[in-house]
Amino acid sequence: MVTLLLIFLVILFILGYIQLPFLTLQDTTLFIAFGRSISLYDLLVFALILWVIGMLPWPFRGLASIVLILWILAFFGIIAISGFSNILVLALIIGVIAYVFQGFGKR
Repeated sequence: MVTLLLIFLVILFILGYIQLPFLTLQDTTLFIAFGRSISLYDLLVFALILWVIGMLPWPFRGLASIVLILWILAFFGIIAISGFSNILVLALIIGVIAYVFQGFGKR
């Protein structure tokens, strides 16, 4: 299940950089919070990160929760480092990949 969520998270991460004309996830503004428009894409990434955090065991869950908090702060511009939110999502993807391969090694 974590592998499936990882695949969805990677697909959404890639769709953040590639614009497909028939798929307008980033253009659909749902509401505005703290001066930033929140799109359907942003909510899907947030929901997937929360779902992944809920499925991870304790050490990975703690690290992923810290990454989530930092991602929210960077997303709303409180941490003003260019591209930091994307780097955090990429770090979360790499961490989940490490967790999945660790689980496959124990079988």
